[in-house]
Amino acid sequence: MRRAGASGRKVAFYYGCVVDKMFPRIAAAALTVFDHHDIAVYMPHGQACCGIPALSSGDRPTFESLVAANMALFGDGDFDILVTPCASCTSTIKKIWPLMTMDLPEATRAQIRALADKTMDLSEYLVKVAGVARSPAPQPEAEAIRVTYHDPCHLKKSLGVSAEPRALIAANPRYRLIEMEGADTCCGSGGSFTLQHYDLSKRIGRRKRDTIVATGAKVVATSCPACMLQISDMLSQAGDRVALRHPVEIYAETLAEHPCPAA
Repeated sequence: MRRAGASGRKVAFYYGCVVDKMFPRIAAAALTVFDHHDIAVYMPHGQACCGIPALSSGDRPTFESLVAANMALFGDGDFDILVTPCASCTSTIKKIWPLMTMDLPEATRAQIRALADKTMDLSEYLVKVAGVARSPAPQPEAEAIRVTYHDPCHLKKSLGVSAEPRALIAANPRYRLIEMEGADTCCGSGGSFTLQHYDLSKRIGRRKRDTIVATGAKVVATSCPACMLQISDMLSQAGDRVALRHPVEIYAETLAEHPCPAA
C-alpha cells in the first residue's frame, strides 16, 4: 500500500472482473484520482470474482469459495473503506455476501459483515468522503460536451446511489449532463442473463439505446462495467457514434495534462 498523503485516507480497491479484463482504463482513472487526492490504495494481486455469476447460476459452493478467497485478501486489511467501480460488485459485497454465506465459519461471517459495512461505490466515496464537488464554472452550454447517464439497477435500486455519479460528472466543467428518459430502467444486461437470453436482452437494450440517442449526447456514462458492455453492444450494432465512459473517467480528465477526446 502506498502511504497516505495529507488526506490520511486509506482505501482497498476491488476492481472486479470486467474492469480487470475488459476496461482496465477505468482502474487507471481511479488510481489517478486516488493519487491526486493523496489517498493510499491497497490493491492486492489475485483478487477473485465477487461470486455473483456463480450464485445467480445456483452454484453456492463456488460462490462461497470466491468469497473466502477475497476475504483472505481483504478481511484483515489496513484500510478505511473498500471501494469498487462496479455497481454489481458493490451490491454483491455489501448486501449479498452477508446474506448468502451461511455455511462459512462464524468468524469469517463476522469479517464479511464488517467488510460489507465499509464497502462503497467509487463515485459515492469520491463525493461523500474525498469531497469531489461540482465545478463552480461549467463551460457555456453551446461549448460543453453533452453527456447522459444510465443508472445501473444494482447501484440505484439496490444501494440508492444516483446523485453521486452525476456529481462526479459535473465536476468536469467541459461536460453538460442531459438526462435521458427512463435513466434508471434496465439496459438488459443482467450479467449472465444477456448470455443465456440474448434475444430478450437485445430487445431491452435497444430501448435503452433509443433513449440514449434521443438526448443528442456525444457521451453516455454509467457506473457498471456490465452495463457498459451491453450499451456498447447496442450502440455499435446501430452504428451510433456515442462514446462510453465511467463517471470516474470523466472526472479524471480534469486531472490529466491531455484530456481524452469525448468521441
